[in-house]
Amino acid sequence: MPGMCSRPRVVIAGERSGVGKSTVTIGILAALRSRGLAVQPFKAGPDFLDPMHHDMVVDRTSRNLDTWMFPGYVEESFQRASLGADVSIIEGVMGFYDGYDGLAEEGSTAHLSKVLKCPVILVLDASASARSLGAVAMGFKEYDPKVRIAGVIFNHVAGRRHLEMLAASLRGMDCLGGLPNELEMSLESRHLGLVPAQERPDTERYERIRGIIEEHVDVPRILEIARGAPDLASVPLDEMTRGTKCRIGVAKDAAFNFYYEDNFDILRKHGAEIVPFSPLTEARIPDVDGLYFGGGYPELFAAQLSENASMLSSVRRFAESGQPLYAECGGLMYLCSELKDLEGAALPMTGIFHAKVEMTERLQALAYIEAKVVRDNVLSKAGWGIRGHVFHYSRVTENEEKDYAYDLGRESGIEGARDGFVSDSSLASYAHLHFGADQRFAARFVDSCVKRSKR
Repeated sequence: MPGMCSRPRVVIAGERSGVGKSTVTIGILAALRSRGLAVQPFKAGPDFLDPMHHDMVVDRTSRNLDTWMFPGYVEESFQRASLGADVSIIEGVMGFYDGYDGLAEEGSTAHLSKVLKCPVILVLDASASARSLGAVAMGFKEYDPKVRIAGVIFNHVAGRRHLEMLAASLRGMDCLGGLPNELEMSLESRHLGLVPAQERPDTERYERIRGIIEEHVDVPRILEIARGAPDLASVPLDEMTRGTKCRIGVAKDAAFNFYYEDNFDILRKHGAEIVPFSPLTEARIPDVDGLYFGGGYPELFAAQLSENASMLSSVRRFAESGQPLYAECGGLMYLCSELKDLEGAALPMTGIFHAKVEMTERLQALAYIEAKVVRDNVLSKAGWGIRGHVFHYSRVTENEEKDYAYDLGRESGIEGARDGFVSDSSLASYAHLHFGADQRFAARFVDSCVKRSKR
């Protein structure tokens, strides 16, 4: 009989995208933190931006949970990250039941809530409705009887009388509050979603959001609901540090900041020391055995990246010497020979791969993917497979590269379904991977760094 563990927790879900669940989550995190509680945040689904805002209001790093992309790692990630926390708050993704497709529940906030036996707070947009939202809430509750919607928060409430009508419409769910129309509550957005919190930290806005939540939402009741969540069966938690075998430099600054925190932990588990550096401001890469470039907004900093010639040269020499380099999305753009930004300016990049990339006003790809590895590389072997996702507004042009690492099975890669520029030591793709989906990818990257170390 497995042991059991107590993890107070609640999911903040939305009827659809855009109802304000991110803002509500920020306010609840801040309100609980102000009470002196250790609060562990999580984000459902493949999202890099919401967790950055979570990090700004609590003193614990937010983690992503995705029951389609890495189903076998969800419970371990949740239980490990929530160790020592007084309460865990999970922000949902899209609409509550939106997942991989219209039939499967995997990848949805609803499925995650069932996997983690987690009570749900549903956020509903009341801007053009009253009693009808009672029917909406009931539909969400009864669509899957295995989910537990414990309460509702209404957003965009016109006043006291409006809220009274909304609360009276609910059947079998608590009304936990109603938020007024407040322009200053919303978080700033751009083409890939919210503006990264570290880029434009706005503690005053977070504090205003907290104050509005404190005034209009029953925070003590939310905490009570979270503490009433059932115990979970404990899962084995492997030791995450087993001695350092190599050093991996991670590009982390305003241009490159799309990373899953668990990826760093899994790399450490397999023997890597993570060494952050900035391609924007530093002259050269640190003394490392491998390089990891995540996604981000290199197009907004293209001129500064291009002007840092010593860093471009340092990265290029590293790759040419045969040492491992892995890049995703924004990192792929940096490894190409040229990047054309949103203003149409064509700027030189590292040139490790002979291709040019340009930004577009139209979204080029947004999808879950299942990557089949078709060529050995520093991250994986031919025949392996892994789930991930793509989300980009750029496209590759004037491509001289002929070798690819992945077949994505759908038109979401560099060239149709083909993705992953690959050479002897470098791999750059549009696919974002979470190593919890298959830890062999992290282990092979570490092994590649150890085998090719020049230190």
